[in-house]
Amino acid sequence: MPKKLTPQEKAKRTREANKKRALEQVGFQRKTVKRKRKPMSEEQKKAAIERLAKARAARGADGSKSVHKDLRELPEDHFLHWKKVKEWIKSNQDQLKAMRSYKTSKVSKERSEYQDLNTYISNMKRYLQHGVWFDFRYGENREGRIQRVCTTMAYHSDGTPKRSHNVWYPDIMQVWTKELEEEFKRDPEYANQFKKDINRIDTVKPVITEEVGEDGEG
Repeated sequence: MPKKLTPQEKAKRTREANKKRALEQVGFQRKTVKRKRKPMSEEQKKAAIERLAKARAARGADGSKSVHKDLRELPEDHFLHWKKVKEWIKSNQDQLKAMRSYKTSKVSKERSEYQDLNTYISNMKRYLQHGVWFDFRYGENREGRIQRVCTTMAYHSDGTPKRSHNVWYPDIMQVWTKELEEEFKRDPEYANQFKKDINRIDTVKPVITEEVGEDGEG
């Protein structure tokens, strides 16, 4: 249904039509003047290219301005380089748009797929903002897996190390798994080797020094 015009809009349209008709009756035609730009010399072209490059760098034209400072210096072959991540985000956002009907689907599996992909995209955006990778997957198709590494050991009150599955630990020099946990339960003597004696106090023998005077005598 066409939009109903207000009295002001009707009056304006009538004035424009009358003006156009009057100009046509006197034979007036509006001409478009095209001005030719003076060709640039080679020196002017080089100078313009340099100015454009500086302007782009100043406003972060390479896309790094919105990236966390810790990620800007990563080598381009790094598996989590920010340029790669930006491409992954774009690719997965296109995929998410194609799955829009899954968001409110009556099939729980389809809803789960939508939420999982949406979470992955959010985690990649957080990575660019904070410099920390929050997801256990990586890659355009989530084909990679992140290996978590324990850098500082924690212990229970009895000295037993605190562990989580699928984490690499420096004391055992391998990834802690359910199978390894079962092996430790079957062999307590071997498992106790990794316990920490939290009651042991390290003592340091004092070092006695003797002051020597300027004449060399104590």
